[in-house]
Amino acid sequence: MQRYYFPIIHKGQLQPDNAGEVFGSPDIARQYGAQIARDIGSDPEFDRGAGTVVLVLDAARAEIARHVVGIRVN
Repeated sequence: MQRYYFPIIHKGQLQPDNAGEVFGSPDIARQYGAQIARDIGSDPEFDRGAGTVVLVLDAARAEIARHVVGIRVN
């Protein structure tokens, strides 16, 4: 098990995630990051022009994924 972090960049401002979440694999953490991005994008009041990005960082704070909110990836 490893801790992963999910900071968000919104309108050019970093919103850090200091707590993180524990997952058994990087793939599960990436899926969780994608879910966060979908949840943000599903908010009817979400500003689509804000350039919001959900980052997925591993325990060493290295980026392992990024999900642009409002862009659907299969």
